[in-house]
Amino acid sequence: MGDSLYQIVIGIELSIRIGVIGTGYMGKNHVRVFSELTGVKLVAITDIDERIVKLLSEKYGVRGYSDYMTMYETEELDAVSIAVPTSQHMKVVLDSYEYVNNVFVEKPIAANLVESQNIVDEVNKRNTIFMVGHIERFNPAVLKLKELLKNDHLGRVVTLTALRVGPYEDRVRDAGVIVDNAIHDIDVMRFLIEKPVKLVYARMGSRKTRFDDYSTIVLEFEEDIIGNVVANRLTPTKIRTLKVTCEEGFALVDYITQELAIYGPVLDTHYQDYEELISKFGKPEVGKPRVDRQEPLKLELQHFIECVKTESTPIVDACEGHENLEIATKALESAKHDKIFHIPTKKK
Repeated sequence: MGDSLYQIVIGIELSIRIGVIGTGYMGKNHVRVFSELTGVKLVAITDIDERIVKLLSEKYGVRGYSDYMTMYETEELDAVSIAVPTSQHMKVVLDSYEYVNNVFVEKPIAANLVESQNIVDEVNKRNTIFMVGHIERFNPAVLKLKELLKNDHLGRVVTLTALRVGPYEDRVRDAGVIVDNAIHDIDVMRFLIEKPVKLVYARMGSRKTRFDDYSTIVLEFEEDIIGNVVANRLTPTKIRTLKVTCEEGFALVDYITQELAIYGPVLDTHYQDYEELISKFGKPEVGKPRVDRQEPLKLELQHFIECVKTESTPIVDACEGHENLEIATKALESAKHDKIFHIPTKKK
């Protein structure tokens, strides 16, 4: 038999044996999703909070540990999903590679670029699957918009504007809004237009924490495409939208409702006076392509499992995760020093 982890043995499919490290806000959802996916056997979970481990291990019928190294020394795993605080990402990832070849880690890839590069270097040394959890790429509305842009239904992209605001959540204590929130939109913009960022400028401020609590980021991509990301964790209402202006249309994505609206040309441009002009220009042709609502996390983790089965590269690999963090880090530095950062084009 070959070396693939996913083989047919006497007509029976082998399941990917997976463990989850970190069962907090995101990790407990990883546990739930992996318990539901076909072709997956959730073997064990680990978290320093023994109470949560006990509750989840009993609920899902899996073994629980308070130390992930004990889990590795006890269990036989094919892959691991890591959802610990960002400051611990590098250590847990590098420790994990002593035991498994397939690793999923929640975004951002690491706490800083040095640690991120250490992960990239380790991944490049191994025949391994490594994926970073940039979940918005798997939002069905984003995937539908990607399809429309790819097929040139809206013409060339001119600008992208993202709004990601909401109330402060105490669960994130080791990162500011740029690295924890705005990085989602940095990733989505890169995914949609497939152009490198060549310029970053940002402003930010703090109200509740020692980190940045609100920010505005301007990104200039190749071909003079402009991206603007407004993010905060101060606003009572959670809003997650993306507007994409193109030469032949305009798209509006609501990440939360997974709705996509496409605005075409104004229906009637003939008018007698200012009042009629306002009335008619307020009635553009609007279409709502069908978007089948699905849980983005389930699509994301299913993609990771499929990559493990087929030994293929995830769409958000180590390099993609590193580039997202690099741009977010440049935005932080730009805001701190009131400086425009030019990013050299990387050789492929």
